[in-house]
Amino acid sequence: MSEKVEVLKTKEMQELEAKMTMLIQTGRIDNLIDLMALISDNIEMTTSPMVEKMIHTVDNLASAGFITDNAVRYAKRETAKNEVPSLFGILKLMGDEDTRKGLSFMLNLTKGIGKQL
Repeated sequence: MSEKVEVLKTKEMQELEAKMTMLIQTGRIDNLIDLMALISDNIEMTTSPMVEKMIHTVDNLASAGFITDNAVRYAKRETAKNEVPSLFGILKLMGDEDTRKGLSFMLNLTKGIGKQL
């Protein structure tokens, strides 16, 4: 003797059923399943060295941004408080060790870019 059981659906369940029906009928459910599989595969493939490398890269980018921001603020401040140097004034700046370090860095950066071209 089988009895028929009637399930009472709440409004939320009816809305969910309608949305799932639409996803199935349009084939979008397959896209969602593929997306979940892709995410799952990436989680399984992620290793500790990979995560550490990504963290190191983000840390380097943050450091570069911080250094660049400080350098630009310093350059603006120095340019605002000093007059435009003459040719000899520029040569005098070359005597400063920090200036030479910065120029050396910029020249090496330019060299590195040139090797990539």
